Amino acid sequence: MNILHVVSTYPPYRGGMGAVAWEEATQLARLGHTVHVATLARDERCGVSIEDGVTVHRCRSQVPYGVTGLSFAIVRLMFRRWDAVHVHAPFFGVQELVVLLMWFGWRPRRLVITYHMDIVAQGFVKVIAAISRRFFLKTLLRCSNKIVVASRDYAQSSWLKDHWEAVEPKLVEIPFGVDVHRYHPAVRSAHDAASLLFLGALDRHHYFKGLNVLLQAMARLRDRTDWRLTVAGDGDLKPMYEAMARERGLDDRVIFAGRVGDEEKARLYAEADVFVFPSIDRSEAFGLVALEAQASGTPVIASNLDGVRSVVKDEETGRLVPPKDDVALAAAIAWMIEHPNEREAMGECARRRVEALFSWERHMTALEALYQAP
Repeated sequence: MNILHVVSTYPPYRGGMGAVAWEEATQLARLGHTVHVATLARDERCGVSIEDGVTVHRCRSQVPYGVTGLSFAIVRLMFRRWDAVHVHAPFFGVQELVVLLMWFGWRPRRLVITYHMDIVAQGFVKVIAAISRRFFLKTLLRCSNKIVVASRDYAQSSWLKDHWEAVEPKLVEIPFGVDVHRYHPAVRSAHDAASLLFLGALDRHHYFKGLNVLLQAMARLRDRTDWRLTVAGDGDLKPMYEAMARERGLDDRVIFAGRVGDEEKARLYAEADVFVFPSIDRSEAFGLVALEAQASGTPVIASNLDGVRSVVKDEETGRLVPPKDDVALAAAIAWMIEHPNEREAMGECARRRVEALFSWERHMTALEALYQAP
């Protein structure tokens, strides 16, 4: 098949939506399909390149906002003959242009939408999101052949619910996957202090990752000597988070490791006793990093958000706490520190559950069947 993926972010940019698009595109190419990706140029120059067997078109944005933007070049690419056009939404700017074209009668042969998340934002992006939801989303959904979601739990409370009668018949739940070969358990070395891990982008676009809440929770455990926290990730907010740690007297036990490569990331997951995933709002719809940690045999403390709770099973593979609640988060961390046998059992359960439900092989089998369905 000849397939086009349309996505606002793509590696080397670090982000969940781009990571999913990269995994799907590269694996489809390995399966013998001809795969193109249309995305926005960032630090990279505009142009076309072959990356991991995929033809990647990095296009200029005429009106950029946040990590998205309007791009006529991407929309022009969609006019080519594709067996399937797969849009990763939200992609504000591009998806509205697509809807305008559909109002005038244009249709791709097969249009698949992966609805990743609602947008909770501020300023101009919030205005754009509201306009898109009010005037464009309905047409985009109604004109699609299939709507893919990683979690039906999230979908039922998302913006999709406004058009549920049209959405439900074409809704397909395909949980995102994890590389169970790259991320796997390892023998943890004995140590006196529990090793906690946070991993995420530390930039303004990922404000919702909740590192500030985690630092507040750790301040409540400041008098304990039986923990240390590694923060892996980089971005323009990193100096602010480092200052928060210093102000709370945590700088001797909170290590800011910066951006880490794939091998280092896998090592950090496997060596951690607990992975902490304290996202604060609906911008977090699933949690790929939480899956990677669990594949490594590491239990997860996560916010009890729609979608996230389909990834982390409370008291089975980790603990769920109310979002933005640093008191509850501190209590869950303290429990994990004090119950090493239970957390080890949770990690083992997490690995088994990931192998059963969240492999990329399982995901790709479902996705390929969806493209080929009548």
